[in-house]
Amino acid sequence: MNNYSPKNLSNIQKAIKMFQEITNNNIIFINITGAIVDCNTLLFDLNISTDYLRTLNFKSYFIFPLVIETNLYGFFILGKSNIESDAISLCGKYIEISCKKYIKSSDEQITILSPLKGSKLNTLVNTLNGILNISETDPITKVSTPSLINNSNESLSDIDKNILMALKYINSNLEKSLTLENVSQKIYLSPSYLSRIFKNYFNDNFINYINLQKIALAQEKLIFSNIPINKLAHHVGFSQTSYFTKIFKQKVGMTPSKYRKYNSGIKKIYTIHRDLYWHSNKSVYDISKEFFNKNNISFKAHDMNGYPYIYSINDLNDIRGKAGWIYTVDCSQPITPASEISVSDRSVVQWIYTENKQS
Repeated sequence: MNNYSPKNLSNIQKAIKMFQEITNNNIIFINITGAIVDCNTLLFDLNISTDYLRTLNFKSYFIFPLVIETNLYGFFILGKSNIESDAISLCGKYIEISCKKYIKSSDEQITILSPLKGSKLNTLVNTLNGILNISETDPITKVSTPSLINNSNESLSDIDKNILMALKYINSNLEKSLTLENVSQKIYLSPSYLSRIFKNYFNDNFINYINLQKIALAQEKLIFSNIPINKLAHHVGFSQTSYFTKIFKQKVGMTPSKYRKYNSGIKKIYTIHRDLYWHSNKSVYDISKEFFNKNNISFKAHDMNGYPYIYSINDLNDIRGKAGWIYTVDCSQPITPASEISVSDRSVVQWIYTENKQS
């Protein structure tokens, strides 16, 4: 059920009527194309829909996202004025029962996600990059066409879009505690589905990916700040310092305190997080060049023993015996040339400029 035909929305309208019969409360539904549905109304014109929403004059409301299999289909909106707070979850159950009765989709799972307060909708808007354009001060006054991703990515598959949303959210929130459950909730995917696509696409599990990104961030903070280790652990989303130290040593090969001590000569770090376009035929050298070009970072490379070697980034140059560039892959330094390492099962690359303290 991935198209938005009048028939599909008519079934939504039947579900709304059933909900009203059960609870004596009306709800409206907005799908991600901007169509509006209530007991008596089906609107497909965005301009008319916008005017209609203004007339509802919502002051306080809850939003229940509707997910068909793994796709966000739209939102049920329930005014709070006549609803007791302890009945909100029950309302969600009734919405789900009504949808399952009328939406004919035997081979797909229909889920109503936990309600989101209307006052928190900006978080949803930011996360989904503009499915609905609703502000906290002017609730439900404008509905826009869906824009989960930039227009240049319109040809992506649904799975690619979901991966892109996950990566964007993770990379923007590395300093928070990130679990499979809370990330999947933020981007409106099921935890099992999110776990599966990480494993299938990245050849890595979700938690290991998160930990690698956090450890890479921790390396930067260890070098470029004097934050005590216990506080730094919390700054990168670890609730326990002991667990942070364990994971850091596992990935880097030494404790955070030793890393800070032995790497005080580091002057610059460029961190390249996993991207949707890291394919099996690309090397660390390939994705590094793409990153530098995309971010207008100048770099120079020359041939070394038959392999390309990056010796200058943003005018920081290798100086024989005194300073130079090294790179790490998943927080450890390989001995293989960057052009010979595939990124198909890798999560993070760093280019590090370090000075020799002995010189």
